[in-house]
Amino acid sequence: MTVQLIQGDCLEVMKSMPDKSIDAVFTSPPYNLGRPKKGSMFSTKQGERLEYSEYEDDIPHEEYKKWQHEVLQECYRLIKDDGVIFYNHKPRIKNKILDNRRDLIPFDVLQEIVWDTTSKFNYNGAFFVPHTERIFIIAKNDWIPQKECVQYGEVWTIPPERTDKHPATFPTKLAVRAALSVCKKGKTILDPFMGSGTTGVACVQTGRNFIGIEIDPGYFKIAEKRIHDAEQQMRLF
Repeated sequence: MTVQLIQGDCLEVMKSMPDKSIDAVFTSPPYNLGRPKKGSMFSTKQGERLEYSEYEDDIPHEEYKKWQHEVLQECYRLIKDDGVIFYNHKPRIKNKILDNRRDLIPFDVLQEIVWDTTSKFNYNGAFFVPHTERIFIIAKNDWIPQKECVQYGEVWTIPPERTDKHPATFPTKLAVRAALSVCKKGKTILDPFMGSGTTGVACVQTGRNFIGIEIDPGYFKIAEKRIHDAEQQMRLF
């Protein structure tokens, strides 16, 4: 098993990588929710703002959409003919209209996994409490999920992990399930928005190779330590 961690802009780094050089992508970009408060999707209530150290999560939608298209196009170029992208994003309701985030994806979607976070916070009585996210599956023709993982179904009920390492981490259990699903042991998974390194930890725990890219030097150091600690832990067994 190999781990490669790269600090830099994911688009620039991916453009330097060869075609069809990885097996799968599992990633979750910044959601561009407009700097909401922790515990809600609304910035008018009490609570600490959800903020990244080196990224303003409130850019014009068309600019954000263009960026995500470019990122996913690079990811698609990098995956092999039996490769897949698991792209995690969060639906939102804006001006009383549902935005399901599908316009961020410049490809056909094979399936949507509904991630039930079980976390129910809402300070707006105009709609029902939102507590799900989506994992959009963007697959090349020869990809199929790992046979032993098909029974997971299309709704994954996994509670979040409480952490101060990063404002928007997904739980390790979610990353482990994704790693087991996308490819066999010994294959390579890329996370272009590595953050605090959860996908890398999951790859170490499941015997997948990992390439992680992160632009923020602070989060990069956290990811390095978490993945190193996971490697040390695995060596004990």
